[in-house]
This record gives sequence, structure tokens and C-alpha cells, in this order.
Amino acid sequence: MQISTPSKISRVARRRGFTLIELLMVIAVILILAGITFGISRGVQNAQARAKAKAELATISQALEQFKSRYGDYPWISVGDVSSDSQTKDAAHGVLKTLVGWQSVTGTQVGEEFKKQQSTLDVSKLSLSGDWPESDSEVSPTIDIYFIDPWGNPYVYMYKDPDNDSNWERFGYILFSKGPDGRASSTGITESEGEITAEFRDQDENIDNIFVGE
Repeated sequence: MQISTPSKISRVARRRGFTLIELLMVIAVILILAGITFGISRGVQNAQARAKAKAELATISQALEQFKSRYGDYPWISVGDVSSDSQTKDAAHGVLKTLVGWQSVTGTQVGEEFKKQQSTLDVSKLSLSGDWPESDSEVSPTIDIYFIDPWGNPYVYMYKDPDNDSNWERFGYILFSKGPDGRASSTGITESEGEITAEFRDQDENIDNIFVGE
């Protein structure tokens, strides 16, 4: 019968176990693989969100064209500062209610008294800041709701200033998402005239913005 000595037992135990360095290497490999998986997953989610934003912008654009065909022009809604969340929310709220037929906009509808008109917007294809009423009878101008992009920010819409529409030089409206960072700078955009320069698009706050038709 062969008896194992303590030194022999120690050598066998070392062969069967992991050293601290080996454990650290395994952990490092797991972390690297997890980081790669997370990065790929995040990239896929961001691509899906951008695709959704483009689809929703196209839906709003289609509704605006139908509105213009019916009333002769796009809704007149001014935004003095596109970096202001409150102003962009108010504008998104206003154009939403206009497109669903619950708000009159100066210069685009005939008649002093505005009555409920036919909707040009399918709200079921959009993300909204709240739940849309289940029945038309519950819809009213007092509903505080607006359309939002996949990152929870209102889509930015502007077209002419109802108090001074003659300044607008752009052919058509401005409509875009602020993108994943939810930011937009007013530098390089003239809200009263609708002019957007290359400087506007190149800024850090605007570089991830998604414009309709792009």
C-alpha cells in the first residue's frame, strides 16, 4: 500500500484547482464578451429606434400633406427656440390637435368659428405622451397630449409665425426628432424664416437629429 506524502497531496491539489491569475483571466474574458454583447444589443436597439422615428415622421408628414390639400396650407405654428422643451411640446401639442381636427390654425381654415373637422392623422401609428381617448366623443381641445419620438421627446414642428407669416422663406415646414440625446441647438436655425444652415446640423446637439425624409 502506497502512502501519499503531504508534499505529493499539495502538488495534486494545485493541479486540480485554478490559480488566482487563471480566475482573473476567466473573469476578464467574461466581461469582454458581456461588453461586446451589450454593445451589439444597444446598437440594434438604437437602429430600431431611429427606424421607428423615421416611420413616425413619415406618418406626420403624410397627414400634413393631406391637411394642406384640404385647407390650402400647412398648420401655422411658431417655435421661438427649438432647444426649449416647453416650446417644442406646445408646438407638437398644437399640430397634433390641428391634424386630428380639433384646433383651428390662422391662415389655413376658412370661417371665423372652427368646428370639429375630419382627421388627417392616424394616431395609432404614433407614440404619444399619454393615452388617446377610446372614443371620438372624448376628444377635445383641452386634452394635453402630443406626439413623441422613441426617446420620449416631442417631435419638433414649425411653419410660419401666425403673427408674421410673411417672413417665412423656406419651401415647406420644418419637422424633425431631436434624436437619442434629446437635444437641439438654435444656433444656425432662423425660426422666423425657416432657414437651416450647415452649421446647425454640424453641432454636437444636432448631429444625431433625424429630419423628415432622411
